[in-house]
Amino acid sequence: MPFRHFIIFFLFFLLGTTNGFAQNDLIIRKITFSGNDSLSRESLLKQMNTKPPSFSKKISFWNKRMRFSSFTFEEDILKLKKYYLKSGFLKSVISYHLKPTSNGKKLDIAIKIKEGSAVLTGKVLLNIPKNGNGQPYLDSLKKLVQLKTKHRFRDEDVIATEKMIYDNFSSKGYPYIRVITDITLSPDKLSANVTYSILPGHKSYVGAMKLEGDSLISRSYINKKIKLKQNEIFTQTQLERTQEKLFDLGLFQYVTIRASMDSVENNRIPIHIQVKELPRWSLRTGLGYGTEDRLRVSLLLKRLNFLGGGRSLTFKGQHSHFIPLNIETKFIQPQLWSKNMDFILNPFFSRELEESYEVDRWGTSLTLQKVFSKKKSAYISYTYGQDKVNLKEASLSINTDQIAELNNTKSGVTLGYNSRATNKLFSPSTGWKFGTMATYMGLGFKSQFHYYKFILELAGFYPLGKEVVLAGKMKVGTIEPTQGDSQTPIEDRFLLGGALSLRGWGRHQISPINEGGNKVGGNSMLENSLELRFPLFGIFSGVTFMDMGNVWSDPWEFDPRSFNYDAGLGLRVKTPVGPVRLDFATPILGEKFNLQFFITIGHAF
Repeated sequence: MPFRHFIIFFLFFLLGTTNGFAQNDLIIRKITFSGNDSLSRESLLKQMNTKPPSFSKKISFWNKRMRFSSFTFEEDILKLKKYYLKSGFLKSVISYHLKPTSNGKKLDIAIKIKEGSAVLTGKVLLNIPKNGNGQPYLDSLKKLVQLKTKHRFRDEDVIATEKMIYDNFSSKGYPYIRVITDITLSPDKLSANVTYSILPGHKSYVGAMKLEGDSLISRSYINKKIKLKQNEIFTQTQLERTQEKLFDLGLFQYVTIRASMDSVENNRIPIHIQVKELPRWSLRTGLGYGTEDRLRVSLLLKRLNFLGGGRSLTFKGQHSHFIPLNIETKFIQPQLWSKNMDFILNPFFSRELEESYEVDRWGTSLTLQKVFSKKKSAYISYTYGQDKVNLKEASLSINTDQIAELNNTKSGVTLGYNSRATNKLFSPSTGWKFGTMATYMGLGFKSQFHYYKFILELAGFYPLGKEVVLAGKMKVGTIEPTQGDSQTPIEDRFLLGGALSLRGWGRHQISPINEGGNKVGGNSMLENSLELRFPLFGIFSGVTFMDMGNVWSDPWEFDPRSFNYDAGLGLRVKTPVGPVRLDFATPILGEKFNLQFFITIGHAF
């Protein structure tokens, strides 16, 4: 008897005992399982629509709790039986006990399972017609089979092995492969034999390629980016990678690659590539508000395929309260010297306002950026520029004998690396992010300051339950003068506090101070944050968090005994461009209560 028919038979024959239903509409308080030695509680709950309240549901008392429905619960019991059958347990018995609480408003559900003996996998056979295509691959294929003799028989292993066979042959140029799976069940012996009959079809190759579409970008440039070669082995994976690479050039509105599977000649499959170019000129403007930036205004003008060859030119202008003017131009030359190696020329000017000083920065940077994948990149950048620093009157005690050096020329190089292994870009629930940057200033051109600066940042995300995430961040940095210099430039030192660091203080309020009581920045910093993120309802989610850290005057000075601490609560509103963030925080552990409020876009990390 085929195994799937046997499952249907047992669903109606092996119904577990019940002991009556409690009154409908009681609030479900908890669900417990016993006897489930082989299958986890979490996997069993995934099969059910009747659910116990999650952690986030328990703390969000304003949300409606799930109420018991006898009809839904009957369906759940059948689903559990079917799940056990698929997992190799033909004679499992499921019973339950429904117990209302003493006040008669809530319900506890206890589910008892007698798993019985499991069906074991017997023989696993892979058959390819003799002298047929693919025969040489048979031995290597057998090593990849996920079904193991004398192991518990599971439907998902049968399906996974079938998919493995398809994928393995498709990657070797057999897109027309067929697999016929036959399962022979022996209920008395509690064993199942599985036979896969593999019909690979003919080995196929890439045929003639035709490029079509609405694009002024030269055909020769596009053809250079197409990695498919005529007469090479045909694989769907190669088509998908080529489509992704063309789209990642940032020049096209869409890219489609289609294989004409019904027009094969001499085992050659014709390929049709169609592209539609993005507008050459684009203009984006932005207007927003945040408690730190206050009114934000931005403008981005972009020219694609500037001077041909996929090059681009952008002009960006921004205004906010603390950075009243930021102007930069970027010229990007893609694919310089090697694959995914971009050259970036970036002239810039900015005016920045801090509590103790103002600084005008202008200059240019030359960057080589290597993109290893969508989640990993590295760069090396040379920067030449001049900083004009104006101390506010109350800050003149900073070092009056060296005020002339406040207006300075800088020349230096920066190395950076960024990597992430998160499941989402805006609101990750699992994985980690890592970034580091090392700068050395003082490379000729009358550079007046000589120092190195190092920053490292690491963030991790760990799921605790459905949509409940524990997130943590550590950031450390130091800056140290070299070549006999006595100090570092005030405009490049560290300041903490605000929406992106210690949220119990205002923007850049954590800093060493000079004799006049002015915040002059420090040469070492360390900060840590811990957040518990949980859903509320709809597009709203909540956060409770704690931050700690400090800024110290000397390089490499990290003293946990002098940490500042804060704690707070936050609200997140999901939007297409990332969450809108509202945070309330106050200093704790010996500090006076001083509530800070921040509203901005994006998580703190």
